[in-house]
Amino acid sequence: MTSKYFADRLSPEKSPLNKAKKHMKIKFRQSGGYAGLRMGLDLDINSLSTDESTQLESLVKTSGILQSKSGRAENAADLINYEITIETKEGTHQVKFDDLTLPESVLPLLEYLQSQAKPLR
Repeated sequence: MTSKYFADRLSPEKSPLNKAKKHMKIKFRQSGGYAGLRMGLDLDINSLSTDESTQLESLVKTSGILQSKSGRAENAADLINYEITIETKEGTHQVKFDDLTLPESVLPLLEYLQSQAKPLR
């Protein structure tokens, strides 16, 4: 009774302590605006709780950012600029936007990143 029961429960793939390593790193930079403040964040998804990493993966997926292209408005002053680099096992994707060119679908992801960002020197 005990050997099969405990073997199934304690197998490495079923252990709650065996959180599979995911490969996603995000670098976020925000700069510009009237005051020229710089904010940033370097994030490894493995440093997050399971719930937070699931939320972030969902935000990245639904944003479509991995398929987005950069865009910047010309001749526009005092806009906030955003640079987001996402590294996955498939490769690295970097996009740059400003307030006028930011796709609406990226807004929830941007808001999450802004909430985690810290001032940069």
